[in-house]
Amino acid sequence: MKAKLIAFAAAATLALGVSSVWAQGALHQAEVIDTMNGGGYTYVQLKEADKTYWAAGPQTEVNKGDKVEVSEQMWMTDFKSSSLNRTFDKIMFVGNINKK
Repeated sequence: MKAKLIAFAAAATLALGVSSVWAQGALHQAEVIDTMNGGGYTYVQLKEADKTYWAAGPQTEVNKGDKVEVSEQMWMTDFKSSSLNRTFDKIMFVGNINKK
């Protein structure tokens, strides 16, 4: 599934001409403040310390209020999710979303 996510993100980057920066697999621990599923992926809005941001990873069951750990893969700007019919200003693609 991780390879599928990376391939998806790379294809989206090329197709959309979106710039991306590959991360070094940084781990983030945060609280889920919003979540939705679409196209086989789970999108979570996370609150980490004083930052709030969106992340997307392989579909998994999470709820608002859950504490999760995510493994950063890359950031994208102006990412359009066709399955959600929504554009995210900035979103982090992650290798996994693990409940803590």
